[in-house]
Amino acid sequence: MSMQDSGGTNNANFATPPEYTLTTPNRDGALQNDIIVHEFTHGITNRLTGGGTGRCLQTTEAGGMGEVFNNHPGIRTHLYSTDASINYLRYSSIKQLHEVHDIGEVWANMLHNAYAALVEVHGFSSTAMDDPSGTEGNIVWLHLFIDALFLQPCNLTFPNARDPWIQVDQNRYDGANVCTLWNAFASRGLGMNATNYVDDTSVSSGC
Repeated sequence: MSMQDSGGTNNANFATPPEYTLTTPNRDGALQNDIIVHEFTHGITNRLTGGGTGRCLQTTEAGGMGEVFNNHPGIRTHLYSTDASINYLRYSSIKQLHEVHDIGEVWANMLHNAYAALVEVHGFSSTAMDDPSGTEGNIVWLHLFIDALFLQPCNLTFPNARDPWIQVDQNRYDGANVCTLWNAFASRGLGMNATNYVDDTSVSSGC
């Protein structure tokens, strides 16, 4: 799907050529819902991050997180897991990574760890898609996910992508999940003192 295509002006069209050539017959990605949702959500995350300029997920590190914001299942080389023997990726892993989807995989697993921890504490809602007013972990996670986008700085790094999660939990839930979040991030090396791709497992006092 292409909207406001800068390739031309004073025109409109609906083209339907096959785009996905790895299968026989070829398939058109515009007819696959997860692709449409992923690309649409780029618009949401680009607009919300960094004050609405639409240009704040441009660095490689920020671009990697941008891929995750739009499609949590994402493109990955490891299963998402809280078990380090299944998925060993940590904050320090991105020091060796230079492609946005590879970097995004690290952030996605961190968010998966936060998700799993919140569900363990608060349970799981099977009606979250229809009723966002619940207090179950999957609902809490999605509220924090969206709220954090508003506070993210332009061309963010992993540490200053983590900090909005802590802040929005204070804002929405009076900090009820701060320790759960800190422990989840720290378990993947993104503790309080993590910087310059060096792992840290420290958490806030009281956690």
